[in-house]
Amino acid sequence: MPTYTCPKCGRELPQDALFCPWCGRKLTQEKRRGKRSNGTGSVYKLPSGRYKAVATVGYRAGEDGKRRRIVRTKTFAKHRDAVNALPALIAAPPEEKRSRTTFRQLYEQWLPTHRAGRDTMNCYKAAWRYYADIQDMRLADIDVDDLQECVDNCPHGKATRHNMKTLCGLVYKFGIPRHVIPDNLDLSKFLTVTGESAAHRSGFSDIQIEQIRRAVGTVPGADVICCLIYTGFRPSEFLALDASDYDKTRCCLTGGAKTEAGTNRTVTVSPKIKAIVERCAASRGPLFPNPSGERWELKAFTEKLFYPALEQIGIDNPLVEIAGGIKRHKYSPHSCRHTFATLMKRVDGADKDKLELIGHKSTEMLRYYQDVDVSDLRKITDNL
Repeated sequence: MPTYTCPKCGRELPQDALFCPWCGRKLTQEKRRGKRSNGTGSVYKLPSGRYKAVATVGYRAGEDGKRRRIVRTKTFAKHRDAVNALPALIAAPPEEKRSRTTFRQLYEQWLPTHRAGRDTMNCYKAAWRYYADIQDMRLADIDVDDLQECVDNCPHGKATRHNMKTLCGLVYKFGIPRHVIPDNLDLSKFLTVTGESAAHRSGFSDIQIEQIRRAVGTVPGADVICCLIYTGFRPSEFLALDASDYDKTRCCLTGGAKTEAGTNRTVTVSPKIKAIVERCAASRGPLFPNPSGERWELKAFTEKLFYPALEQIGIDNPLVEIAGGIKRHKYSPHSCRHTFATLMKRVDGADKDKLELIGHKSTEMLRYYQDVDVSDLRKITDNL
């Protein structure tokens, strides 16, 4: 029970006193409000007379390594309205969290909450660096192939890759009860480390690529799959492209998830898809929109365009077991990226240029400190 003192004589007052029984001072000040329980939010009176509701929804690691709160606020004219709004602020709509939260944001919320020895935490922080390619992607856009690709491209040994898998699991398990992991699915359990049985990921064969190319103009979606194969973008990066990302003069696209270098990468357009890209770039908005003219969501793109297109083209896409009894289709949109990587192996070109095209970071020094010329990139894509 809180206690109050007289502002004049400083002696303790009964809780409901209107006058000080010791000095007679009239007590006209508003009764103080009790402190709210931890985790239920706070309400503050602003100088304007309005009330601000403040809810802590998570934590992140500051640049100084200290824990910083992530808050959601809203102001109201009445104290009662601000108090009543706190539960809604604390429990943000799952759709809002899922649509906005990036891998980096969730990691920064998880980091200050995890308790482990300093050496262990340093191992996790080191492992986190090798997820650089996808750190700023939305969790809703990341699939197991994106994560596996980062693990596979880690330049260090099995111990570091195991740390990457463990870190991924810890971050995902942190996000599930906070409603930021789509479908509440922990993707870390599907990751494999060198020395274990590899996850089943397939690219298209030459015959299948030709089938897709011949279907352009007759099978809906064949043109989009063809472009996905010959640009090498991650599926979510590809669907995020706008018509304005195409430079007709240089015949190249600029896109891809933001990296630590802070810039998007340049991908020259192969002659095999130039006509398709220029046709799509003639309109505004997403470069490859859905039938409503809006941007595709990855899940809808996969289920409503990619899979039906392969079926119409005549490419068998059976369910295969990848890990722990889990089954998925043999070919997914990410298969196009694997196909692009396979095609590049057959073309002569500098490693730094191939890294620029596909967006790998295995040799980061080349990526950050060597210039990349568009004409060098074109030599590769023109010969795919």
